[in-house]
Amino acid sequence: MKKHTLIAVIAAALLAPAVKAADVTEADLQKAMKDVQAGVGAIRGSNGDVAAAATAAKSVEAALASVEGFWKARKDDAAVKMSADSRAAALAIAKAADATAQGEASRAMFGTGKACHDVHREQLPDKSYKLK
Repeated sequence: MKKHTLIAVIAAALLAPAVKAADVTEADLQKAMKDVQAGVGAIRGSNGDVAAAATAAKSVEAALASVEGFWKARKDDAAVKMSADSRAAALAIAKAADATAQGEASRAMFGTGKACHDVHREQLPDKSYKLK
């Protein structure tokens, strides 16, 4: 994993503020989802480096806290549960003792993310997305 990517992931995890549900806007959701995407990319690119995947997973978990806050503010219990499940999987990746366990937790996290996107996003003709 490149040094600058690792530094960015660590910084995102450490600088993520505590989130109040009412304070999370759609713009915050978009930023958090980009942070999740960056962390997921780092997990996928870790190539069996357990420490690198764990660090990336911690940043994903921090970003998902914002996502969960957004859905709590919207009172969407299904989305809150999906966010919480993804956060739990991210923590499992971070705590896993080996790459095999990280892989299992990663598959759970990726599956939950896809399910949430399928329910809550709509693809527009220009291939961008909007919330349903």
